[in-house]
Amino acid sequence: MNQSVATLCRAFIMAAFLLTAGGFSAWAQDWQAGANADWQRTLAAGKKEGRLSVAGPPELAIPITDGFLHDTGIEIEYLGGEARDRSSRLGREARSKNVTLDFVFSGGVELPLVKEGFFEDESARLILPGVTDMKNWSGGVYKWVDNTKQFMLQTHAYISTVPIYDGDTVKPGELTAWKDLLKPQFKGKIVAYDPRSGGPGVQTASYIGSQFGMDFLKSLYVGQEIVYSLSSRQMAEWVARGVYMVGLGVPAADYATMRDAGITNVMLASPTDGPGTLTGGFSVVLMPKGAPHPNAATVFLNWFASRPGAAAYSKAMKTGSRRTDVPLDPSIPAYTVPKPGVTYQDQYTEDWLTNVRAKVMEQALQAIGGK
Repeated sequence: MNQSVATLCRAFIMAAFLLTAGGFSAWAQDWQAGANADWQRTLAAGKKEGRLSVAGPPELAIPITDGFLHDTGIEIEYLGGEARDRSSRLGREARSKNVTLDFVFSGGVELPLVKEGFFEDESARLILPGVTDMKNWSGGVYKWVDNTKQFMLQTHAYISTVPIYDGDTVKPGELTAWKDLLKPQFKGKIVAYDPRSGGPGVQTASYIGSQFGMDFLKSLYVGQEIVYSLSSRQMAEWVARGVYMVGLGVPAADYATMRDAGITNVMLASPTDGPGTLTGGFSVVLMPKGAPHPNAATVFLNWFASRPGAAAYSKAMKTGSRRTDVPLDPSIPAYTVPKPGVTYQDQYTEDWLTNVRAKVMEQALQAIGGK
C-alpha cells in the first residue's frame, strides 16, 4: 500500500469513528468552553513542544492519537503492547530518572511507584471548566485510586470478572453460581487468564479468593485442572469453538468482538452468589515526573478527561465513562454497567490494592502453585 492510499484509509477510519462516537466531533467544538488564561498559556506551551509520548493498550492508538491531533494540533507518539511491558518500562525509567514517557494509561499496579513519589500531581493540572465541574462526574466527585487523591485519576468504571461460557455445551441452569464451576463436567474444560501475570487474571483470582476463600479457589484452579492463557482474545475464541466450556477473566471488549461478529454461542454467566468486581481497566492515568513534554501532557490530561477524550476511550475499550455527559455507546455490553442497589467489590482503591489484594494473591499463588 503506497503512502497516499494509507493516509486516505487512515482518514476514512477516523472519519467513521468521529461519526459513530455519539456526537464526538460536535463535542470537540466545546471541550475548551470557558477556559481561562492559565489554560491558554498551557495550550500554547504544549503546541510549542509539539508532541508527546503516550503508552497504553493498542485499541486506543488510532482514536486517541487522531482525536487529540484533530482537537489540539499536537502529535502523539503512541506506544501499545502488553500492560506488563509498559509497567516494567515505566518502573525502569522512573527509577533511573531517564523518563521518555509523558503519559501512561494504567490500572492499579503502579501504586508502589506512586508511593515512592515518581509521578506528577494530576489534581493540580486539571484546569478546564468542563473537567473541574463536578456535575459532569458520577456521584459529583473524581474517582482516585490513591488515597491522596492526586496521582491516579480513574476516568471509567465497569463490571468485570463475569464468566463466559459456550452455550452449545453448557446446558441451561448448569452455570448459575460460581460454585457450579466445581461440577464434574467442567473439569479440564475451563480456561482462565493466568493469575500469575497480573491484569484480568489477578482481578478474577483475587475476587474468587476474597469472596469464597482459599479452599474454594484451590478446588477450582487446581482441582478442576484449569488451563491458563495470556491472551484473552484466544480464550474467547476457544470458548466460541467449544475447545473449553468456560472462560474466566475475558474482558468486555473481547466478548463484544465475538458478539459483534455474530457469534451467538458465547454467553455470559450471571452468578447469583457474586455479582463481580467494579474496575477501571486501563483508564487510570499517570504522569511521570521529569517527562520531556510536560505541557503537552497537561493538555492531554485535560482533553482525555473531557467529553471527546472520554468518549474515544469508552467506544474503543467498550466501557462506560464516569463522565455523566458521555452516553453509553451501543457497542458497550450491558452486563458491564453497574446496576443501582447492587454492591460490587471495588478493586480500584488503595486500600484494596494494599491491604486486601496483595494478601489474597499471596495465598492464592501458594494455593495454585504460582510465584
